[in-house]
Amino acid sequence: MSLDTDERAGSAVSGKGDEPIDGLDGTVSVAPGQLFGSIYAFFYNKRVGLVLILLTGLFALIGVLFPQAPSGVLDDPASKQAWLESVRPTFGGWTDIVATLGFFSVFSSIPFVVLMVLLATSTLACTFHRVPLLYKTAFHPHTRVSAEFFNRARLASSFTSPVPVDAMVATIKADARSNRVRVIEDERGPGRNLYTDKWHLAPFGTAVAHVGMVVIMAGFLLSSLTGFRDDQFTLTIGHPTEVGHGTGLVAEAKSFTDSYYDNGTPKDYVTDLVLTRDGHQVARQEVRVNEPLTYDGVMFHQAYFGIAAVMQVTDAQGQVVFHDGVPLEWTTQDGSMTYGVLDVPGHDLELFVIGSASGRTDTGIAPGQMRVEVYPSDGDVPLGTAILDQGGYVSVDGLTYTFEREQQFTGLLVKRDPGTGVVWLGSALLVLGTCLTMFLRHHRIWFRVTETGDGGSLVQLASPDRQDATFARRFDEISARLSDKVSVPQGRSNADA
Repeated sequence: MSLDTDERAGSAVSGKGDEPIDGLDGTVSVAPGQLFGSIYAFFYNKRVGLVLILLTGLFALIGVLFPQAPSGVLDDPASKQAWLESVRPTFGGWTDIVATLGFFSVFSSIPFVVLMVLLATSTLACTFHRVPLLYKTAFHPHTRVSAEFFNRARLASSFTSPVPVDAMVATIKADARSNRVRVIEDERGPGRNLYTDKWHLAPFGTAVAHVGMVVIMAGFLLSSLTGFRDDQFTLTIGHPTEVGHGTGLVAEAKSFTDSYYDNGTPKDYVTDLVLTRDGHQVARQEVRVNEPLTYDGVMFHQAYFGIAAVMQVTDAQGQVVFHDGVPLEWTTQDGSMTYGVLDVPGHDLELFVIGSASGRTDTGIAPGQMRVEVYPSDGDVPLGTAILDQGGYVSVDGLTYTFEREQQFTGLLVKRDPGTGVVWLGSALLVLGTCLTMFLRHHRIWFRVTETGDGGSLVQLASPDRQDATFARRFDEISARLSDKVSVPQGRSNADA
């Protein structure tokens, strides 16, 4: 009997026998609006914005202190290793550790992109949170103030006039409008109250500047996601090379010329560059350092030049696997040799082509010779090595490597930057917003005109705005000018600094 009673009581309390009594085990329900509000409040929090700015500054500092690897270099094992060797003399044993930490690719790293998105979100949240206040201040300003305000404001002044209140109010309005100052009258007493301000839209400059910053970040993000940048696109003279990156373009350097000043420093170097698409020439131009070729949004900048070794690689059936120049664009740590690296197409092999640096005769590689070393892509032990004269060849692991001749190569910086226009727009907004904020300050002055016992008027004016020398002088000028207009021989002033 008692067991039945307990079961009925339990059912009555819970309503249904299978539902929790205290609600702790129930489903948590969060309204979408509440969730959005919490996220919004998090991002417009000033502390969150400050932390994001400090983290961005830290990333930027790392990116400035450590050299950044050219785009795409770290994605290719051979190019990555060659680039790391070029900076190893500076960082020594720390090179691999710094590379693992990602300090050589800060601005292209996922954490930096995520940080930029978070900072942009925080900036927009802070801007949107501030816009209603800016709107109210600009279009629905607070026009009524207390009597104590005219005694405690940063700037305050007063004078008496023999003219009636209505005439004095009309004088104040006329003076303000003649100086292109907005006037709003508050008909609530006591007395006659006027609110005046100039450049009431200037505070929106902060919002415009913040939006400009976000637009700039969006431009950089657009370029990083849809654009590309190849700092080491090399062309051996006379050998066409695909540009890649989905452009469908093939670039060929028809010729290269370089000239020097009497002291040996470079004067000019020019590449006769031809672009083709689907076998048809689409552009041709002499490319100099400050005269890039631009086609279909892709820009080709002259960057550097050097010597390449023209190599031919054939398989056991005599089919050509590779026939192009291998630019000797890297230098060994001791500076005695230059070398280039080739990932052999269709094979897990790396070909190192090594020559003596200019003026070095102690390397065992005579002028006109090249040493070739063939490695497995994932190994450090060479499968074969040989020193080849021009026209010489060596067979390693089923492939034949022939050194044909030396030839000049030109190094180009190739990039497509679709975010450039967006960045320029953001920069313009940033400059506009900064100018509005810095040079067109929003200054407000409240007036109260009350009747004196002799039928004249008492004029009080004050402003709580941040004081600066220009506005303080302008405030005193307004007070003096109004006093002179109504021919008051004496007045009193209690301007406060």
